[in-house]
Amino acid sequence: MTELRFGIVGTGFIAGVVAGSIETSSKARLTAVSSRTQQSADAFVADRAGVAAVEGVAALLARDDVDAVYVATPTVTKEAIALAAIDAGKHVLVDKPLLDTRSAERMTQAAADRGLVFMDATHFVHHPRTQAIRAAIPERVGTPRSLHTAFYFPFSDRANIRFDPAQEPMGALGDMAWYSMRAVVEYLQPQGPLATVAAVAERDAETGAVMRVSGLVGFESGECSTLDIGYTAGTAIMDLSLLGTAGMIGLDDFVLDWTNSFAFQNPDIETGYVHRTGMATRKDFAFVETPSGLAQDVLMIDHFAELASSGDPAARAAYAEASLQTQCHLDALWTAVRAQ
Repeated sequence: MTELRFGIVGTGFIAGVVAGSIETSSKARLTAVSSRTQQSADAFVADRAGVAAVEGVAALLARDDVDAVYVATPTVTKEAIALAAIDAGKHVLVDKPLLDTRSAERMTQAAADRGLVFMDATHFVHHPRTQAIRAAIPERVGTPRSLHTAFYFPFSDRANIRFDPAQEPMGALGDMAWYSMRAVVEYLQPQGPLATVAAVAERDAETGAVMRVSGLVGFESGECSTLDIGYTAGTAIMDLSLLGTAGMIGLDDFVLDWTNSFAFQNPDIETGYVHRTGMATRKDFAFVETPSGLAQDVLMIDHFAELASSGDPAARAAYAEASLQTQCHLDALWTAVRAQ
């Protein structure tokens, strides 16, 4: 398989993370990075031998050595860049969240029309644990009925774009609840449309940015998900509980595994999930290991490269549909937040 040649638009923190993922992948390589200024692009590639630094998106898209583009820019700018990349014949990997469902529909449809890959950059769905849990649900959970997720990390830098509603309109909701809503898609797998949505938000007094949200989404088919996300808990929390008719599955690192992710490196902590059923007490809880030879962000790049190489329309459509469903649930919560 020929290595997929990546260009990156953006030079922020997450662009650096994914640049490292591309460089670690055996199925892709980084060839160019663009920024609004040549100086920023030069600084980003200073320690990356053989990677070109260019000023502006157009210069990146014009390069013959770029097959795919990772869009790591503020949310309000993502669609225009992604559509330009698709128009230039490039596959697109877009950082989350997306602006809204209509924007997601335009991007996914444009990619499908050109026979290109569209994928959102949600790391955890690519970890073997996600597939292992999905496979275990019928036996260990039964019919999923409810899901609870809590995702917090301490953050208060008002100079960051997370606190700029002009660039990141949803604030912590888009930044954090995206993962909660993706867990709904991956694990709860509701069989009916949304029926009930409620949310309570806390906003930063100085910037007006959303800092914390507690919410609920319920579906006509009976499934329900509650979430609690934000920057205000004073500690990192990544808890997930999936409850069904036969038992429950629980995680305390559902977004970024403790073992090997860009934020945590603890090889002595096993990756997996806890299963509970019947009247089990804590001593009876079963821990099911789900090891991975690669970090989930690297696996994301591998899977993206495989989709680009294989041309499998069904697999491509499944990733695009997951993006659309996630954004749809997120938009419903955003509507509830704005109605407060």
